Amino acid sequence: MSDSYESENPFDRIESFTPNSEITINPRATGSLAELVTWWQQRGTVLSPHRLEPTADDFGSGVAAVDAAVDAGATLLYFMSDIQAEPVVTRAIIGLLARKDAWQVTHQPPGMSDLQVMDNITATVNLMRDNRESRAQPRELALLDSTGAIAFYVDALLEAAVRKTPVILGSTQELAAALISHRISMKASRWWRNATTSPDRAVGQAVERMDIAAGLPLGLSDDQGVGAQISVDLLQSFTSVSPQ
Repeated sequence: MSDSYESENPFDRIESFTPNSEITINPRATGSLAELVTWWQQRGTVLSPHRLEPTADDFGSGVAAVDAAVDAGATLLYFMSDIQAEPVVTRAIIGLLARKDAWQVTHQPPGMSDLQVMDNITATVNLMRDNRESRAQPRELALLDSTGAIAFYVDALLEAAVRKTPVILGSTQELAAALISHRISMKASRWWRNATTSPDRAVGQAVERMDIAAGLPLGLSDDQGVGAQISVDLLQSFTSVSPQ
């Protein structure tokens, strides 16, 4: 097991990413699916995915959760949780770290009124203004989330990079955490990809800022990790899977 991520210079343990050179693509995998398989094969060999599922009662340590999964044989990680950070907090973090205005990270899903959208934009503007100085101390931004979810994901994403274990991201709160982690160590983001494209502008802004794979072209706005599960299921169909 690796040491706790809370060390004096923890990001020093994240090495520069060097892709695997031997890539064998299943001939049935084409287009975006071939890109997904290539991304995986550049980072792993035998696929053994593991879903981390933090709960409200015990988020625990993202570092410990990743270490336990990897030590048990996991070679690919993704998340699933019913706990959602306040959307305004998530979007304020993405706006601050992607350097976008509040309206550029605001999404209007079906059923949301124009008045609700304007209220969300106003709240996001205020939160961004109050926390602009925290760009220099990005971990402070995770503390804006009272649920503890974003802080958990930040530590988990950084530790996954330390352990050279790829991660598929499947929600806006995971992307907000990824931006914080990216700010701490740009090397870490070479181990991540987004699950699917989305009509949610915040998703596109985060992906572009980190320069990670945008994901399968499914256009999902679901924030429950469904896209990540789809990506994992497809990988299991088109790559070598652990016999566990």
